[in-house]
Amino acid sequence: MAAKNYYDALGVSRQAGKQEIKKAYQKLAKQWHPDVNKAPEAEARFKEAAEAYEVLGNEEKRAAYDEELRFGAAGSGSAGSWRAGGPSSGWQSGWESVFGAGRGGAYSASGSGIDEEDLFGMFFGSRGAADRAGFDFFGGFGGGQGMAQAQLEISLEQAYKGGNVTVQVGGREVTVSIPPRSAEGTVIRVPGGSGQSDELLIVLQLAPHSIYETQEGDLHGTVEIAPWQAVLGGEAQAPLPDGSSIRLKIPAGTAGGHTLRIPGKGLKRQNGTNGDILFRMEIVIPAETGGTEKALYRKLADASSYQAGVKRGSSGKRRQNAARG
Repeated sequence: MAAKNYYDALGVSRQAGKQEIKKAYQKLAKQWHPDVNKAPEAEARFKEAAEAYEVLGNEEKRAAYDEELRFGAAGSGSAGSWRAGGPSSGWQSGWESVFGAGRGGAYSASGSGIDEEDLFGMFFGSRGAADRAGFDFFGGFGGGQGMAQAQLEISLEQAYKGGNVTVQVGGREVTVSIPPRSAEGTVIRVPGGSGQSDELLIVLQLAPHSIYETQEGDLHGTVEIAPWQAVLGGEAQAPLPDGSSIRLKIPAGTAGGHTLRIPGKGLKRQNGTNGDILFRMEIVIPAETGGTEKALYRKLADASSYQAGVKRGSSGKRRQNAARG
């Protein structure tokens, strides 16, 4: 049998797809990169994940490795053809780490079988791209000569209020001034901040938020209301990213899916205006309904003439909207 279980090393199943394997490696590489994680075992864990990805990320090597897992080395005609480069294959050569090279050499993919551009892209996305997937630490570099580009993940609260964030770049501290109401993809220029080039471009990435989703400067949230609030109207308190709160007035007769808009309270749009905050109304049944409440529901059911039924005409409207789109 194969000496190591690379699927276990990456924490994925044998049925995992290419993207799932890649994401698993990204997560582990981010967690255990020795220039980020100072734990004694970080270097070994990082190399273990990289070795596993070298095999599982290559279709031919993975097929040969899977065959050996099933039949053992003796029964596999391609035994050994999947072998990874391992610790002696040049992990500490060549490519200088974007986090600095203060740990006895930087970490590269030289000689390991993992393409250097691919490794760079998995950490930081395509070179020069502004819409790269984010990490919870200061990202990597891309761009042209005399210019470096990095990604900085911040919270929605930081983006909304603005302020200064200090990050480590190339072994030195750089202060990034975040303008208030900064939206996803906002680019901030830091002159001479990288230590390796004349100008550093910071691309902001917003971390997932427990209440709001962002879309082109607008903030979208959901307000859960009870059936009687939908019928009679009411109020709800909604926290804002700046730490304050706003009182929402729920109109009587509010249907599920109805949206309340708070103009000008969102992030900056590309045209320089402030986006809006939009709350979608969702009617929920309280988890615990007592006897008194059920009795009132029964009275309502007896008094109402409403009959549940299939909505008519909706499919035709959907077809018309699809044709227009």
